[in-house]
Amino acid sequence: MPYYHVYIVHHDPRNSQKEAYELDLTKEELMTQIVTPYLTGQSFMCGGQPVDSFSVGDIVISESEKSSVELLPKLKAEEERRSNETGIGGGLSDEYLVIRNGRNVTRTYVPHPPRKEGGSGKKEELKRARSKNVFIVHGRDHAPMRELKKMLFEFRLNPIVLHEEASGGLTLAEKLEKYSKDVGYAFVTLTPEDVGGHRNEMRQKLGGDTPILSRPITVFGGNIVDKVLDLFEPRARQNVIFEMGYFWGLLERKRVCCLLKGNVEKPSDIEGIVYIPFKDSVNDVKEMIVKELTVAGYDVSSRKEEDNDMKKLRADVETEPKQA
Repeated sequence: MPYYHVYIVHHDPRNSQKEAYELDLTKEELMTQIVTPYLTGQSFMCGGQPVDSFSVGDIVISESEKSSVELLPKLKAEEERRSNETGIGGGLSDEYLVIRNGRNVTRTYVPHPPRKEGGSGKKEELKRARSKNVFIVHGRDHAPMRELKKMLFEFRLNPIVLHEEASGGLTLAEKLEKYSKDVGYAFVTLTPEDVGGHRNEMRQKLGGDTPILSRPITVFGGNIVDKVLDLFEPRARQNVIFEMGYFWGLLERKRVCCLLKGNVEKPSDIEGIVYIPFKDSVNDVKEMIVKELTVAGYDVSSRKEEDNDMKKLRADVETEPKQA
């Protein structure tokens, strides 16, 4: 069983720099006691010291196959020999020796280095980046939204779907602003429910300047409505595109992911956002979704044991009616 060791540099309320160590943690203890509170902007204990996540200046996590008790005699002997031979070193703490000689796995658990607080704006940005709230933008096709929502529950994240939240007398814009305040990531499901195209291009395709009988589509034979619709590009609904741009501006581009169903048109002027195409089910691209969330700093390992509240939430998702 591997052992995990943590070294943290942080500042107390008087801005005095402090060091804290925690040795011989199991992976579960590492995640619950250190990593999860740190990434979600909560206070936590390290080496008996209270640590404010936003005061952390440095964090190092190392891994060893043996406990500190087993490692220390050899490490201290080696350090003493090196000090006697070179006249340099010595006086290092036991905790530092263990952490320095372990395998550095910091970026496995903390994907981005700590950032200095730098005022309330930077603190709010960091808090948002660590939030487990994930917004799902969707159109009238609710199936991809339900699949994605269920997947996010499995990843121990908190999916937010706007129409499921209480309005409380708010306008739609006010409601969007309210429930996006503490969001760390957004998924946009682009499903082909609308159609569109440039006016002049459509006129040309329909033969608007030619005699009726010479036009490519006439009222003779077949369903004229279907034939006309086939000439237009399948598009997501306008509210979906609007909210996509909203979250692009609210979050970093790397924190917005668009899921494209079928041959839906991709907005041409919004680049830098991740697009993941899928055919029928969002579950078909689960691995790609996991990859994007991991890059954004989320630990998306599935929950092995769920509490009663989570089981109830999952049941609500699975029994949700298909039509809103």
